[in-house]
Amino acid sequence: MVKLKIYLSPSDQLSNPYSFGGTNEATQCRRIAAACKAALERCGFEVKTSFADGENAMYDRVRESNAWGADLHLCIHTNAGGGRGCVVFVSSKSAERMKYAQPVFDEIDAITPYRSVYGIREKQFYEIRNTNCVCVYCECEFHDSPLLAQWIVEHTDDIGEALCRGVCRAAGRKYIEKGSEDMERWNKLEDIPSGYREMAQRYVDAGALRGKGDGALDLTEDMLRTMEIMRRYFEGEE
Repeated sequence: MVKLKIYLSPSDQLSNPYSFGGTNEATQCRRIAAACKAALERCGFEVKTSFADGENAMYDRVRESNAWGADLHLCIHTNAGGGRGCVVFVSSKSAERMKYAQPVFDEIDAITPYRSVYGIREKQFYEIRNTNCVCVYCECEFHDSPLLAQWIVEHTDDIGEALCRGVCRAAGRKYIEKGSEDMERWNKLEDIPSGYREMAQRYVDAGALRGKGDGALDLTEDMLRTMEIMRRYFEGEE
């Protein structure tokens, strides 16, 4: 499977202060981008980002994204102006752009303290206009409210994971929960250790375990153990 290329462009606005924690937009958006990068790579995407600052940072990122041949350019910002909730910007609401913008917005909106009244809007920011690929520009929440700024600071990992879930939905990829990537997964009966193979065979023979469309069982030890515990409970075994 070809890896989609995702370029993450976190805010470089060190001079944009938060109303909580003595921090700023660039610092927190870098944290979000770092969490999002880890999540996207865990889910099978190829990812690049830059934490460069200065007045040329935005222009350098666009050049780097275009030269790399990114499939999606994802801008990560937090907002100001007295509102609450997220807003996502695109150059137009074409099907190609909404394919990414809608699930990204939905996933962020689902975790923020207040549901957004802004939704997805058209805007012609520099990065949106000048990237060769689809650009989705996220304002994740407002940082000029002390309560919301605190929420951002305390939930940068959650925001990064939500962005990843949105991209996964758009790309038709399975979102892999943080930590679950370390579990060994068994796709064929012969892959399963002998101590569990007979147990799995029983479920296959009974038609309770059919696997996916390609026949992959996609089992873990915990899944099999849970199935066996439930079987014994309902069948009244000691």
